[in-house]
Amino acid sequence: MYERGLGVPKDIDKARSWYAAAAERGNVKAMHNLAVSVSGRDGSAPDYTLAAKWYGEAAARGLADSQFNLGILAEHGLGRTKDLTDAYKWFSLAAAQGDPEAKKRRDMIHAQLAPETLAAADVAVKAWTALPVTTEANEVAKQSTWAATSSAPSPQGEPLVTKAQVLLNKLGYDVGPPDGVMGERTRTGIKLFQQRNGLNESGEVTAPLLTKLESLAS
Repeated sequence: MYERGLGVPKDIDKARSWYAAAAERGNVKAMHNLAVSVSGRDGSAPDYTLAAKWYGEAAARGLADSQFNLGILAEHGLGRTKDLTDAYKWFSLAAAQGDPEAKKRRDMIHAQLAPETLAAADVAVKAWTALPVTTEANEVAKQSTWAATSSAPSPQGEPLVTKAQVLLNKLGYDVGPPDGVMGERTRTGIKLFQQRNGLNESGEVTAPLLTKLESLAS
C-alpha cells in the first residue's frame, strides 16, 4: 500500500521498512518486493548489492521472478561478481518454471560457455532444490490476495486447499470445484504436479507446493 499509495500517502521508505520486516521473518514475496524496490525502478538510486541479497534469498526458495532477476544481476555483474555460469543456472531454473524470457537468456549464455563448464552447470541445475519456506510467514501475507482469486469455498473448506485447487485448475490439472475439501481428485492432482515439478510427492498442500503453483500460474 505504501509503495503505490493505495489508501495511504505514498511512502517508499515505509514500504521498504515493511518489506524488510516481512522478509526477515521469511516471507518470500516480501524478499522479492524489497529487492525490486531497491533496484531503482522508482527513479531512486539503485542499491544492487542489497537487491542481489534479497533476490538471492527469494530465488533460493524457488520464486521464479527472483531467479530471473538474479540471473540478470549475475550476467551483468550488478551488485555482485559477474558470473555467466551462475546466471545460466538461475535462468535455467526460472525457465523450468515456464518463464520464456529466462529460456531465451539461458540459451544465449549456453552458446558462450565451454563444454565442460556447461556440463557442470547442468549438473548443478538438476541437483538444485529450493530451501524450505516458513509456512506461517508466507500464509499471512497471502490471505488478502487469495480471496480475490478463489471461488467462494465451502464454510468447512480449508483455505490453503482451496488456493491449491484454484491454481491447479488454472494450470490444467482439473481437480474439480475449489471447495477446500481434500478429496481423492485433489490429492491425485497434487501428486501429479509434485512429480512433474520435482517436489516431494506427498499429495498434501505444503508451502513449497503453493510457492511453485503461484510462480507458474502468475
